[in-house]
Amino acid sequence: MTPLNRVDKQLSRRFSLPPNTPGWQVARIVAHLGDGPYIFSGLGLAWLAGWLNDDTTWRWTIMAIFLDVLLAMAVVTLIKYSVRRARPHPPGEFVAWQYDKYSFPSGHAARLAALTVGVARWYPGWGYLIGGAALGVAAARVLVGVHYVSDILVGLLVGGVVSGLFLYLFMG
Repeated sequence: MTPLNRVDKQLSRRFSLPPNTPGWQVARIVAHLGDGPYIFSGLGLAWLAGWLNDDTTWRWTIMAIFLDVLLAMAVVTLIKYSVRRARPHPPGEFVAWQYDKYSFPSGHAARLAALTVGVARWYPGWGYLIGGAALGVAAARVLVGVHYVSDILVGLLVGGVVSGLFLYLFMG
């Protein structure tokens, strides 16, 4: 085990909470706020609201954010399959999809970082709010023991960079 990997595991162990404690239960709820179905359903509802209001600009903005998050998830999935890092603890009920058995990088952190950058591009105030939520979800993933600290840091980095590049290259 490399020294960096050892430090990562020690930090992650130190930050994780014992299961079934009150703090763990709160972290468990927060850890799920970045689940893909919630994020993509929210974007779908936002797009529908623009369609109902006949707001073409809003619909295009939501579509750009959707594509931005989807691209970040594609990159994360490629990395997950390449690295195949096992989670710190068996994920149990945290795994909804089989590909998610790997921990590196955190898809939740990447998804929310991409969402943050995308939303901040058009709505900076909301970007700060979502960015705070992204950090909370990322921390909760370590607290409940389904991610190492490096998983969430790299997830945040990948999501933010992929999103920033996408928006720069395709949105101007």
